[in-house]
Amino acid sequence: MNKIKTLQAVLLITIYALAVSCSPGREYFYDRHPSSNVSVSLIISAHPGFVISRYPDGRFYYRSPEGYIYWRGWDNRYYIDRTYIRKIHYDKREYREWRNGGRRFYGRRYY
Repeated sequence: MNKIKTLQAVLLITIYALAVSCSPGREYFYDRHPSSNVSVSLIISAHPGFVISRYPDGRFYYRSPEGYIYWRGWDNRYYIDRTYIRKIHYDKREYREWRNGGRRFYGRRYY
């Protein structure tokens, strides 16, 4: 009987030691998408002090202080370049409007 209790105790201590040794001794923080927490407007309107530049192909653009490029749309608002979409945080409504270029969608026609 004494042998069984000793065997159980040894087995329990072995399982505990194995479980403790498998866990990391220090907490690590992994940030896979470091810039996904950045919240930037997908669409902006011109305001005083807004410096507009012209691209060689004739399109107008604005470079924000953070370094993001916005292209002028047909409604004279500026839409963020699509290369930044995966790097920033936005909501569905704003993305839908950005994707449609500010045009309203009614059935099969844009207005």
